[in-house]
Amino acid sequence: MDKPSQNQERPAGNGVRFDAIQVHSAPEALARQIVEQIRSGKLAPGDCLPSQRELARMFAVGLGSVREAVKILDVMGHLEVVRGKGTFVASNGVSQTPGRSPFDKAMEAVSLADLMKAREVVESGAARMAAVRADPESVERLREITDRMRPDGQASDAYYHNDFEFHLAVAETANNPAMSEIVRLLVDKSHHHIGFMNDALGIAMPVNVERCVNTARKVARCIEQGDGPGADQAMREHLNVVNCELRKEFPGKP
Repeated sequence: MDKPSQNQERPAGNGVRFDAIQVHSAPEALARQIVEQIRSGKLAPGDCLPSQRELARMFAVGLGSVREAVKILDVMGHLEVVRGKGTFVASNGVSQTPGRSPFDKAMEAVSLADLMKAREVVESGAARMAAVRADPESVERLREITDRMRPDGQASDAYYHNDFEFHLAVAETANNPAMSEIVRLLVDKSHHHIGFMNDALGIAMPVNVERCVNTARKVARCIEQGDGPGADQAMREHLNVVNCELRKEFPGKP
């Protein structure tokens, strides 16, 4: 998506008016109000929205709710966030019709993307540490788990179960109880999105399962060889299977 040009960058007009909303549904309700302003013509392509702090004041919600709403609309392609300049109505922002399903998908995409970013930071570090601290028993456990992660038509439930065990085993091999607990929490939260990963992202499709299995086995090999940097990079590649599909499906780069 092209960045707004200089002559497109203009502040939202005085006709824009936002209503205070209930906090329990703040991000989605806020996002819907912004889209309604776009559809009504009160916000036009290239318009610069008020600052996030100003939007929080206008909507009578917390700054976190504003940030989440902007993420949702960025993912949906209604808005474009330009670092150092502001948040703009996208050039094609009025061409999309908002509805319950698109909002739900965008909200789940944002939630999953945030989890995957956190997992990349924590689990790549865990893999690097595991390569230094692995013992023969831990290595054998990783090998057994990745051997069960078959790319040839394995049932979705079985694949996700083995993947869960793989990530926990890597963290436990790092021999850091705090890290293991953090990984367990992040992986468990990610697995709440299994339906979305399958239906919207196609993670259970054979081509993606094969990529996940191959990269998991690469992580295990690097740990066995004591290759910390290699294990770090291989874990990033493994997690990036989900990230790549998110970027394909959602234009706002969640």
